[in-house]
Amino acid sequence: MSFAGPSNYQKFQVLKIKNNNRVEKRVRIEGKIIGVNYYESVYSPMVTCSFLQEDTGGTTSNDTSGFAGTLKDTTPIEGFEEVIFEIGTGSGKLKFTNRNNQCFVIIGSPFNVDDGQKQTAFFPMVSKNAIKNATKPLNTVYPEANISEIVKKILKDKKGMKLPDKLLDIEKTKNNLKVDGSNQPPLDTILKLCSKAEPEDGSDPGFFFFETQSGYHFKSIQKMIVDGIEAFGEKSDDDRYFETYRYSSLLEANLDNDENNYKILKPPVVRRDQDQINAIRNGQYTVRVCTINLQTQEHKEEIINFDTNKKNTNLGSVIEVDNNPTGEEERPCKTFTYILDEGSDNIGVNSEISNNPSYYEPRAIMKYGLLHAQLVDIQIPCNVELEAGMVIRLLYENITQDNKVEHAYNEHRSGFYLILHLCHHFDTNNSFTSLTLARDGYGLYNSKK
Repeated sequence: MSFAGPSNYQKFQVLKIKNNNRVEKRVRIEGKIIGVNYYESVYSPMVTCSFLQEDTGGTTSNDTSGFAGTLKDTTPIEGFEEVIFEIGTGSGKLKFTNRNNQCFVIIGSPFNVDDGQKQTAFFPMVSKNAIKNATKPLNTVYPEANISEIVKKILKDKKGMKLPDKLLDIEKTKNNLKVDGSNQPPLDTILKLCSKAEPEDGSDPGFFFFETQSGYHFKSIQKMIVDGIEAFGEKSDDDRYFETYRYSSLLEANLDNDENNYKILKPPVVRRDQDQINAIRNGQYTVRVCTINLQTQEHKEEIINFDTNKKNTNLGSVIEVDNNPTGEEERPCKTFTYILDEGSDNIGVNSEISNNPSYYEPRAIMKYGLLHAQLVDIQIPCNVELEAGMVIRLLYENITQDNKVEHAYNEHRSGFYLILHLCHHFDTNNSFTSLTLARDGYGLYNSKK
């Protein structure tokens, strides 16, 4: 079955909720949806969605008079209505039917067009967890503990988000930290921990915290890359072949053919492919880190290069950078300065630094910067099995005057990419997935192969 075929709205219901969280009114609109967009991003701790609905005035009725009208005006839609849906596609189902923690909430209806015979209305939605996050400021102080354990407590505790274990994908971290909620939203508190967390395996710091259809993820860039490449390697040869996305200018625009399920439908748009001046200025390659310990009066100065950590794994081959192309005395273009004292909660007993920002902050900036060195936008037939944070493999055709049979694919730009942003689009005719992909290296094979 073609992944790009029309979707099937197996369930699409709008729920009017009472103050005690009970359903006051349920409106089914499966046959009135003309478009749905669903979004995920590794930058966002909430999934979002929107739908476009066409209504001729018989969708629901007024509870008092019984007069029939549109969804927006007769329900009426005023914000905070819950939406549950199940959308079937050729690649599987996109399902948000759990009112406790996996459904959407309408946040308003800012746009509608009335022409006398029908009403077309647009409804933006956010994850119900986003509403819960906004209404539950975190006033808890978490004593010094492993960062990943604090993240779990915030997401599971009654004072936090109260989420079940099955929705949590939390990578264990190496370092400890004391966290004060400071009456900030729980998810915002976790976001602030991303640049401070160090992976347990010793690779460079740099985490993302985000929500997808499968739940919440607190994962390092390193972990997402390794898990994605290993998952691809565990597939059979046939699955690896068919689940590799290919772009060819000779692609026939036949969306009804399931042989095109893993074809890139439009020319990829390269949004970024290196910006070396900004990379140097932002400290992506070489920085100087200066620290002074007020307790011991010890001053340290260290030069850090981005490629010194051999535990890192790249999506492509390791980029070799000449950190001193002029041959002159090495002078890093960015300097980080840190004062370590007792009041900053980073000096423990015997003057041991238990939480040293001079280690994780510069390296995290390098890691984030390197991941975003290459950004590409593609559109493919809808694949609801994909999520933000996953790794996919692309093959680009070669542009050459030589024989393409022997060298069909570009070995410089082809390879593994990480999904930064994802949008599933469903309408009455077709279903598509749009992706923004990132990469920290070049080449068909990654640095571990």
